[in-house]
This record gives sequence, C-alpha cells and structure tokens, in this order.
Amino acid sequence: MSRSPSSSLTTPTHKLQKPSQAVSFDRTLQLSRLPRDEYKRWHPAASAPTLAAALDRAQEIIAAAPPQTSSPDGPSHAVLPAWALLAILCKQPANQVQAFVAYSLVLAQRLGPSPLITVLTHILAAHWLASLRMYALLHTIIIRLVRNRKHLRQFQVSILLRVLIEAEPNEEVQRVIVPLLRLAIREKMVLGANVYRALLENPAAPLTVAQLVETHMSCLKYNPNLAHSRAFVRIYGESGETLRAAKHWRRIRHGEVFGEVPEYAKSAEYQTGALGDYIQGFDSIEKVNRYIRYLLKNAARVQNAPPDALGDLSTKPALPTPDDIPPDVWLRVLSVAVTDPGVPTPNILTLLEQGRSIIRNPAKSLFATTTVIKGLLRRGALKEAAPLVTAALQQKRFFDTAQLTIAVEALTLLGRPAAAFRLLRSYPAKVDTRAVNAFMIALVRTGRPDAVFFLWDTLPRVFGGVQPSSATLAILLKAARVARKCEGALQVALQDFGLRRILPGGKSETGRMDAEEAVRGLERLLERREGRAVTGFWRGERAGAVALRVAWRIFTSNWPALAELKAPMGTARRSAEEHEIALSPIADLYRSLHEDDGAQDEDEEDGRTYYGIVPHDPAFRALLDLLAEEGRARQVPLVLAWMRYLGVRPSKDTLAAALVYWGEVALEGPLIERWRGERGSGYGRLVAWVEEWVGRRGMPGREESQRALRRVRWGREVGMGEMAEGEGDVDVEFEDEEEG
Repeated sequence: MSRSPSSSLTTPTHKLQKPSQAVSFDRTLQLSRLPRDEYKRWHPAASAPTLAAALDRAQEIIAAAPPQTSSPDGPSHAVLPAWALLAILCKQPANQVQAFVAYSLVLAQRLGPSPLITVLTHILAAHWLASLRMYALLHTIIIRLVRNRKHLRQFQVSILLRVLIEAEPNEEVQRVIVPLLRLAIREKMVLGANVYRALLENPAAPLTVAQLVETHMSCLKYNPNLAHSRAFVRIYGESGETLRAAKHWRRIRHGEVFGEVPEYAKSAEYQTGALGDYIQGFDSIEKVNRYIRYLLKNAARVQNAPPDALGDLSTKPALPTPDDIPPDVWLRVLSVAVTDPGVPTPNILTLLEQGRSIIRNPAKSLFATTTVIKGLLRRGALKEAAPLVTAALQQKRFFDTAQLTIAVEALTLLGRPAAAFRLLRSYPAKVDTRAVNAFMIALVRTGRPDAVFFLWDTLPRVFGGVQPSSATLAILLKAARVARKCEGALQVALQDFGLRRILPGGKSETGRMDAEEAVRGLERLLERREGRAVTGFWRGERAGAVALRVAWRIFTSNWPALAELKAPMGTARRSAEEHEIALSPIADLYRSLHEDDGAQDEDEEDGRTYYGIVPHDPAFRALLDLLAEEGRARQVPLVLAWMRYLGVRPSKDTLAAALVYWGEVALEGPLIERWRGERGSGYGRLVAWVEEWVGRRGMPGREESQRALRRVRWGREVGMGEMAEGEGDVDVEFEDEEEG
C-alpha cells in the first residue's frame, strides 16, 4: 500500500540525515567535475568552519601526503588545489597571522592551470589584506596579477578595483590602484560609470588616479557625468591643476555634463562648493581676484542689471571679504592668499580679522584661523602665528583631524614639542598616520632627530592603531641624514673603528618598554632643557647605519624577492669615506673581535611588521640621499632596480639625484671615460639602463640635473639647523593635506 503524504511528513528527520549527506556529497562532486580522490582528500580543509581550522587541516594533509615527484631541488609535496584554496579563503581571517598564511598559499599557486579560479583566490586574498591594512602584501598580489595580465579578464579587474575602493581610505591603497588603472588603459577594458565614481569620490584619491581615470574615459570615448566632473574639480583644485579643473568646472556651471542634470546641481549651494574647490587651485590672489570680478560682471548681465549696479569693481580691495562673496568661497580665497608669496603677512592677518567679524559660524572661523596658521608656518612667520595658535587651542575640543595636525605642527615649531605630544595624546580617536607624520616633520625641522627615532621605535605603543606609512619611512631616513650633522668626531671614530662598546648608552631600551613607559620616555625626551646636546646616534650606533638597516629590513621582508635581486651593474671603486675605513688595520681587528655582537645587534627589531608601507618616489629619494651621505653610493643601481621591480615610477628629480650620486663612484678620468665609450663606462651603462626603463621622455634634463647638483652641494655644506629646516620643507611637499 502506498504511503500517504501525511505519513511522509511525519518521518523522523534524523533517519534522513546520512542519505541526504551522501546525496549532497555525490551531487557536489558531480557538479564540480573533480577527481573523487582529490575531492575526498581536500574536502575536510575546504569545509572547515573557520580559517584557522581550515589552514591547520590543509597543513596536516600536505604533511601526510607522500612526495609526488623528485627533482634536483628535492621531492615536491602535495599542492593545495585552487578550488580548495578558494573555499578556504571564503572564511574571514581573525588576525594578520592568518591572513599572511593564506597570502603565502595564494602565492604558491600557479596562474596557468586554472586561471579563473586562481585569479578569484587572488581577489579574495586582496580583500582580506586590504581589510587588515596589510598593504605591502596587497601590492604584491596586484603586481603579480598585472604581470600575468593574459589571465586577467575585464570583470576581474573591475572586481579588484571595487575591493580596493571599499578599503579604508589610504594613500598606500591608492598606489596599489595605479597599476590596475594603467592595465585597464592599455587593454581598453570597460570599467563602468559606477567604478569611475567610486574611484574619484574616495577621500584619499590623489592626482595620479584622477589623471588615469580621465585618460581611461578618453580612451573609451566616455563623457563624464555630474558626479565625475564634481570629483575632478575637487582633486584637480587641491593639486593646483587649474586648467584641468577649469574644464570640468565649466561643464558643471553650464550643465554640459553627460546625462540629465538634476535640480540640486543648479542650486547656489552646489555651485558655490564647486567654485570653492576650483579656486583653491589658483597660485596667486591676483588671478582669484580677476576671476571673481568676471563672475560678478557675468551675474549682473544674467540678471539684466545695469553695469553700474555693482559699482566700480576695479576699486574693490585686493583681497575680497565675505561680504563680497559667499563665505565658503572666501575661505578658499583665504587659503590661496596665505600661500601667495606676493601677499604680505600683515594683509593676511587683516583679512582674517575682517572675516571673523563677518562670519558668525564658529566652525568656519576655526577653519579660517587654522588655514592662516598653516600658511604662516610655511612662510616661517612663527612670531605672527603664535597668538593665533593660542586662540585656536581654546577651541581644541572642536578640532577635526586636519586642524589637530596643524596645531601639533605649530606647537612643535614654536618650541613646545611636549605640549604638542600631550595634545595628540588627548584626542586619540583623531590621531592618524598623517598627524604623526606632521609631528615627526616638525621635530626634524626643529633639530630633534633623536625624538623621531624614539617615536619610530615606540609608535604602535604610543599611538595605538597607528602604523607607519611610506611617508613615515621617508621622514625617518631624512632624520637620520640630519642626525649625521650632529655626530661628534670622536664618537664617529670609535664607531667606525669598532669601539662602540665603550660608548655610554650603547644599547636601546625602547624595545622592552610597555605603552606607559614609552609615553613617559618620550615626554622626558621632549621636555629636555635647552643646551643639552642632541647626538647623531640611535640604538647606540650611527643613526644613518641603523636607518638603512631598518629600510633594508622593511623592503626585504615585505618583498623577499628583493633580497635576491641583482643590481644592473656594479662599480669597483668605493667612496672616499668607505675607502678610508676599509684600509684601517685597527678597524679590521676590532670588527673581527665583535663579529658576533654586531650580528646580534642587527636583529634588534622587536618583531614588528611593516605591512602598511608601500614605498613611493619620495621614500626612495630619501633612501638614495642617505646612501650617498653614508658613503654607500655604490648601491644606487640596486635601489633603482628595486623601484623598477616594485613598479614605482621615479620622478626626474629622483633620477637626477641618483645619477649624480652614481657618477661620484662610477666616473673615471675624462680620458678613461672617452676610451671606454658610453656603453663601456659604468655611468653610461646605468644611464642606458634607466632610459630603457623610463623612456627618453622620463629622463632628467639639464634643469633637473642642475637642481640635483645644487641640492647635493647644499646638503653637504650647511649645518644641522639649516639642513633640518630644508629637509622639513621637502617633507611637507608630500605630506600636506587639505583641511576642508
């Protein structure tokens, strides 16, 4: 007799579990088209509940599997298949250690056999690395995919860009986006309007990304819509690219964007915001004044008002006040005025007072005050900035991150670094890497490289959650260069001859400090009395040697392939400084006595990782400067090879400096150079190698070479104070941020 429907519904479910699981297993195996033995072997790892459990089971399976083949390098063990790795990576890593293990498994995969699945594993790994701020490893993943672009499909590039866009806004992530955009331009891949918008509206989007997005639009003949044009105006205005910004500002103003223009785009508030972003790119207040007069006259014509309705515009003051233009636009005008060297400082202070009396909004008034403070600091007008800093500190509870950064920099330059440190510690939620970098820049400019070194050693403990960036590394290298100016001759001699053990305080204690001890130690260091000498030593050694060791460790640990990379050419001649030390028999004797101690000190790092550092051009330029300062210019070709491997495009100034330093150790006498010819000379071979890399248009010209020569001569002739001030100015160029 047949079973009724009701009886089938009352069957106990536990009796159906095993058959159901068997059917599910067989069905999954059939759909996957995988070999049964392979599926059964890796299924426990793929179906584990957590990433930690999955990694443990995968490791057990690999260890238990017998060697598959023999090779000259030894037996090869079982390889995790791409489908199993994809299933494992679908589980969220709990910490950076788990993410690193998963990243290592991804790099062990070959892209060829299963490119579709393998690329998906790379995308998942990129997602987890970005979420955990492991940007150096993320950079490796992206570079690997770009170099194997034949396996990349259009939709995969779009997904990768989406993954990077959704990450925390950060300059390091933006550097990882650049090679993907260049690939999309080269292959003419369609990205879509939404990807364009997400890229441009990212708060950290730099000028390079905006230029690449616009180039991609042009290649595909895509017209930007309103959101794209608005973002272009903001980015180009911040970067001073007024011609590019003007093109998109005109589109917004006249409604000439792609698609239907919404009503809110015609509102005064929207137009005013776009105008302010456009104006901030002007380099002189005279240009701003002319443009504002043009807008006022044009507005009078549109309203059919007689020309005399606005009065004589030529008699308007050179610096317009908020009663002439909207307050938001006036704030941008003020930011242009403080950066225009043609505007005297008293005029800026007068304009600020006029604005305060008209603008009743406390937030806008605070913004105006901090904007003027920032401009006065760049002018070196510390005396005029001091009362404004005092007034701004009375409203410090209203500071945003940018305003806090300006206040910290001002206090440090005014000789109050301890107060600046306490201000940072008072608002930990507003402290980010940029704020710490600004603090370190100000310390370098005031001749306190010792505080920079202490802060580097204790950064994760002093400011929880803040990790160093590529800009932080550049500041550290420049601080070491400044510290060389305050090295004592006797200390240097003892160090070079291997007698550093008799120097007092030869061992660094920062690695063993907890958070409270690190904070107290930095406070004591910053509160030192005037007259106490700042030594050029760090961790008991010359600061330059330690800084170079730190930089080498960061590069070779984040990118192990760099340790095996060979320089494109070498030189048989050392610098004069290296040659002098190398010929000393006393130095050889003491180095032989302390070989073990030296090896131990080279591993003084406290186990920190620097996954947040993705090096950029200024960091490499600082590294080249320090190498030359420390008499190691022979390593210039190796550093350039690193830049090429990592996909960092050098500026002409960086290449000019590198060639100047290389020429000091590679160029022989004029007769020898002429006899060898351009290709036979070590200098000529490097020039040819660089030209093959960057192209003829990327090579430095006479202007860049002369500037590099002047910069090198200045760095060697000035004292510590002048050099610290100059190095600080260089740092500010790539660390300034917009307060709006």
